Amino acid sequence: AKLIVFSATDFTAPSRQFQSNDPDLTLNGLDIDVASAFVPSGTWTLYDQPGYQGTTIQLVESGGPDGDGVFRDFADWSGSAVFHVRSIQHA
Repeated sequence: AKLIVFSATDFTAPSRQFQSNDPDLTLNGLDIDVASAFVPSGTWTLYDQPGYQGTTIQLVESGGPDGDGVFRDFADWSGSAVFHVRSIQHA
């Protein structure tokens, strides 16, 4: 499974890649706002709190407006703003 997230829409900012679960990104010094994402494989749940808690969004490889795992901005996952991520889990 693989997820690539970007802090700006249309993949125009530095990216971060994930291939495994992380229950608390802040312990690794990460503080991530997700504005766009690409899911080459898998199903990922992003949480706004550590320990897989709080509000979530789910990104899947068959998701996005074209069903290709491409989320060019937060509206593509039905969001209204960038999503602040503090933990991430692969299903």
